Amino acid sequence: MEKLAYLLWNDDPTLSADGFRDRLLAALPGALADAEATQLKVSVTDSDVDRGEGLHLGAHRPDALVTFWLECCQDRAPAEAVLGSACDRLAGYLVVESHPLRTSTPEGGVGKRMPGFSLVGCIEPKPGVDPHTFVTTWEQVHRDVAIAVQSTFSYVRNEVVRPLTDGAPPWGGIVEEGFPLAALEDPQAFYDAVGDDAKYRDHLEQMVESCDAFLDMQKVDSHPMSEYRFY
Repeated sequence: MEKLAYLLWNDDPTLSADGFRDRLLAALPGALADAEATQLKVSVTDSDVDRGEGLHLGAHRPDALVTFWLECCQDRAPAEAVLGSACDRLAGYLVVESHPLRTSTPEGGVGKRMPGFSLVGCIEPKPGVDPHTFVTTWEQVHRDVAIAVQSTFSYVRNEVVRPLTDGAPPWGGIVEEGFPLAALEDPQAFYDAVGDDAKYRDHLEQMVESCDAFLDMQKVDSHPMSEYRFY
C-alpha cells in the first residue's frame, strides 16, 4: 500500500469556499472508492476556519488537501482523474506517513467534520540542509518541540518521497496538525498558554527556533482547514 497526497486549488471566483468543500465532499468519496482508493481524508479551507485568516502563510495557498491509499501509485490515473474533475489545479505527491500523535475518528463521525481544525503545512529544507538532516531533525528534534509547546491533539507527518504531477512545488513534507478551534484566533491557545503571557512567549520562541533550524521559512505554506474522514 502507498499513500498519496494531493493539494487542490479552486480558481473559480464564482465558487465559494463552502461551495468547493461541498463539491469535494459530494464528488470524491464514492468515485475514489470506485478507483480503489481507501482511507480517504479531505481537508479544506471553508467558513468554519474563517477566524484563522491570520494563520495563512505562503504564496501557493492551496484550498484543500486530499489523501488516500492505493495498492500501487502507478495505478493512480483513475483516482487522479476524479480529483482533476473536481478542482482547477492539483499537485500530487507520494508520501510516507507517520503519526507522532494520533487521534481517532469519533464514533459515528465518518464523513463528518472532525473536531477542531487541521493546520496543513507544506515545508521544504532550509538552504544548506541536506535531505538526511532535514528528515532526522524533523523526526528526532522538531516533533517533540512541536508537541510540547503547541495545543496539538494530532500530528500526521507526510514525508514526500517524490512528486506525482508535473510542476508540483518541491516540498519535502506535508504536515497535518490538529488544533482546538480557539487556536484559530488566540495565539495563547495555539501555544497551549492561555492566560500566561510568559509561557506563551517561551513556547513561541522555542517553536520559531526549532523551525528555523531546518526549514526554509520563506517557503512554508501553512493553512487552517476543516478535516473530513471517510474511514
